[in-house]
Amino acid sequence: MTESLTQDVRLTSLQQLVQDEAWHEALRLADTLLQDAALAAPTHALLAVVHSKQGRRDEAMKHCHQALALHPEDALALFNLGTLLAQQGKPAEAVTYFEQAVTHAATWAAAHYNLGTVLLRLERYREAIDAFEQAITHCREYPEAHFSCGNARALAALKSDGTLDYYEFDRAVTAYKAAIQQRPDYTAALYNLGMLYKRRNSAEGLRVWDQYLEVSQGLTDETVWRLRAAEYKRDLQEHVR
Repeated sequence: MTESLTQDVRLTSLQQLVQDEAWHEALRLADTLLQDAALAAPTHALLAVVHSKQGRRDEAMKHCHQALALHPEDALALFNLGTLLAQQGKPAEAVTYFEQAVTHAATWAAAHYNLGTVLLRLERYREAIDAFEQAITHCREYPEAHFSCGNARALAALKSDGTLDYYEFDRAVTAYKAAIQQRPDYTAALYNLGMLYKRRNSAEGLRVWDQYLEVSQGLTDETVWRLRAAEYKRDLQEHVR
């Protein structure tokens, strides 16, 4: 009992150091914990986080594989390996690890979200929507998941003949609105919502473009998008006049 408690305390200490981004101290403690066979797998999983955050992806992947060799159901190692593969432009490989991660950690919203992002990149829209909705189920305040679900639904709404599936279109609108409700300054969600209204020539888009132009004011990264938004707003005004 005492030995188990001591192990838990030491692993918790490492987790706290990683959370605090105290990388040097985390590496030093991890070296000690790796000598304990019972702690090796979770320690390797946490070391993957440390190395990934410091830009050492090869080292991070090595520790992920070492963790999984010891504990194939380690959700953190599966999640981290999926994330690393996605960052390397390998979404098809990443899917496998994210799917395993959510199998072993069914309520982990971030794992469902990351699964959805790689499915979206693979144009597997229906599966991506399901993954994003799972993320939202387990974390209601998740504007990124609502936004990404909106993206997936907007893409799913566009039929091969260029027409729209209006059910999916409306669901995309709802998803973007949810993202904006949770984060009123979410420029990407406002812009994409404006584009949907533009496609329908809806007067509601005027309000959205105004809101986008207001919250993006002064943001240098949004300069090009602001110019486009202003142009789209003028075009929409002509259509709804």
